Amino acid sequence: MNDMTPTREQREARLEGMGCKRKRVEDIRFTQGKGNYVDDVKLPGMLHGDFVRSPHAHARIKSINTEAALKVPGVLAVLTAETLKTVNLAWMPTLAGDVQMVLADGKVLFQNQEVAFVVATDRYAADDGINAVEVEYEPLDVLVDPFQAMAEDAIVLREDLAGKTVGAHGPRKHHNHIFEWAVGDKDLTDAAFRKADVTVKEMISYHRTHPSPLETCQCVCSFDKIKGELTIWGTFQAPHVIRTVVALISKIPEHKIHVIAPDIGGGFGNKVGAYPGYICAAVATIVTGKPVKWVEDRMENLTTTSFARDYHMTTEIAATKDGKVTGLRVHVLADHGAFDACADPSKWPAGFFNIVTGSYDFPVAHLAVDGVYTNKAPGGVAYRCSFRVTEAAYCIERGMDILAQKLGMDPAELRMKNFIKAEQFPSLGARLGI
Repeated sequence: MNDMTPTREQREARLEGMGCKRKRVEDIRFTQGKGNYVDDVKLPGMLHGDFVRSPHAHARIKSINTEAALKVPGVLAVLTAETLKTVNLAWMPTLAGDVQMVLADGKVLFQNQEVAFVVATDRYAADDGINAVEVEYEPLDVLVDPFQAMAEDAIVLREDLAGKTVGAHGPRKHHNHIFEWAVGDKDLTDAAFRKADVTVKEMISYHRTHPSPLETCQCVCSFDKIKGELTIWGTFQAPHVIRTVVALISKIPEHKIHVIAPDIGGGFGNKVGAYPGYICAAVATIVTGKPVKWVEDRMENLTTTSFARDYHMTTEIAATKDGKVTGLRVHVLADHGAFDACADPSKWPAGFFNIVTGSYDFPVAHLAVDGVYTNKAPGGVAYRCSFRVTEAAYCIERGMDILAQKLGMDPAELRMKNFIKAEQFPSLGARLGI
């Protein structure tokens, strides 16, 4: 250390504290219009892709006629599920251990689902092409209420899972059931409720929410037939995931897939997973030998890309008359839409929802989460990186407010009474195993 090295006090003074003003370093190029977005990528001979989408939330596809579309000036190809089946690309894996249609295979399961992909010389020709594709649908009953998903007479949504009683996360107890995830001690928790002086029970719903980033999902795919290498520019929050998914379904080795994520215009979890547009653009560039760009519009983004939340949380708290909590019991009904495409960063299908006990000293607790299929767009993203923590925090804090109301206590007083005490935490040495 020399005389010019700042002291710890000087460094701390320079850093200031929480809430202090920070000088941003990334704004200049954006305010000067020098951002580098996917739609700014323009390659020689680049083609454009667009989707034919279903007006129905649930319908059987009786026929797809592409003859008129192929006669539209500028239209070069129309991909359907039947096209993709010839190269084993009709379905793709999701991050949650499920599989998802790339293009509607046999029937559609949510409104605006991708049915066909039109490849043309420009976006205008592609738009004319999708309007010329003729699709005959047979409308089916629609299931949008997650509370009816596992009814005895509920319609079968995922016919591809017929007879499959085990999913990626354990047994399935109904044809529209995805998983049940449980943590805690059910017997001890039930006993605590039987002995409790006071109990509260409330259905706390956190509605389906869309992250709605400024830039929609989009990509440019370019395949080099000589090298056998695929380059993908895209709005990716998790480029390595995209590379793996594309490798799994295309059989191109990962080391020959180059994924580039420039400025993505916001993500909020919405751009973690893989979407059919990425796969279709990749297939199209391999087939045509030319770069292919796909850019969704705002309506497509709002209706078909991954949502967040949609958790319906039956919350019960047991307590003494003077407000000391003695047990917590939560059951969550999770609406995952047509495919389980959650983007949780763990082996747990409900992310980190098990922090639902919050900052409170519950002696016993039990949590169970049931995921179900409905005729809605798939998803369940970690909106703003919460990994279901936001839902859990809302659940327990709303529950504590309801308990305070029943006891006639000040909500702050109730919380202070039940906060985990500092001495209950293990020492630093214990946490380090010293």
